[in-house]
Amino acid sequence: MSSGESHGSPQATVIIPTRNRLEILLQAIRSVLDQTVPVEIFVMDDASTDGTAERVAREFPGVKIYREETSRGPAWQRNRGANLASTPVLVTLDDDCVLASPHTLGQALAELEPPRVGAVTIPFINVRQDRTVRIAAPASDRIYCTAVYFGGMVAFKSAAYRAIGGYRSWYFMHVEEPDLAIRLLNAGYVVRLGSADPIHHHESPSRNSLRLHELGPRNHVIFAWQNVPMPYVLAHLPATVVGTVWYAAKIGHPVRGLRGALRGVAACLSHPGWRSPVGPAVYQLHRQLKRTGAVPLDEIESRLPSLAPVDSATVMI
Repeated sequence: MSSGESHGSPQATVIIPTRNRLEILLQAIRSVLDQTVPVEIFVMDDASTDGTAERVAREFPGVKIYREETSRGPAWQRNRGANLASTPVLVTLDDDCVLASPHTLGQALAELEPPRVGAVTIPFINVRQDRTVRIAAPASDRIYCTAVYFGGMVAFKSAAYRAIGGYRSWYFMHVEEPDLAIRLLNAGYVVRLGSADPIHHHESPSRNSLRLHELGPRNHVIFAWQNVPMPYVLAHLPATVVGTVWYAAKIGHPVRGLRGALRGVAACLSHPGWRSPVGPAVYQLHRQLKRTGAVPLDEIESRLPSLAPVDSATVMI
């Protein structure tokens, strides 16, 4: 399938946001085309300057490329890809992720089948660091739920993604995953820890970690303001401001941390309509999942709200 075509009707849409990582992106695309299930691939070119769109079009004519002249960030690009997709499953894959096994996507799609499962993590290995398999189910005997996943290694039911409006693109990147996870819970869905053959994640050396030291505090503050219900927000929000600044100082970036936290506070004050807290029971459940890492679905299903209807064919961009 070197032409970029998958045989048969696509069972999923693989959405790959990318920016100036051409060579590893080409490896990622090849690995998706080698999967045993038919998929369509959307490459979301986030204003690359390295000839990404032209090279992908030349080597993979069956891959759909959508290019932006201005960088919008991965959250926005994933939402745009979701709006363009018509398959029942959305797989969001980072451009530095290679599917080492041809069975990975088929395994992940099978784990999405239970009604309460809105998303399933795809385990991965940071191959430049170690051989540890991350975000994987601890056992195969039950469905395990989590509040922690990575946007570049996950599969969603399209209906669940659309039911909550997708990512909030004003995060740009970082903290958009826990925000989506808590809203999935509020809509009655869980993020399942997957057990598929792991992705090989080639973390890029061009990753802008300095920007994350500022975006992190900003986005954690916004997350608290948007999602935490009363009366918990009265303690959670100030603790987030203090905690993020303290952590940034601890790792040697006090100015960036303070600036990010203040940017978060300013964003909350200037956008009061952003506040849409989840229910108190969902908030407590999310904290439990975040604290413990993995909880069997059968132990928490009675605490979940009814499944939300799909009332929109599009998501926010």
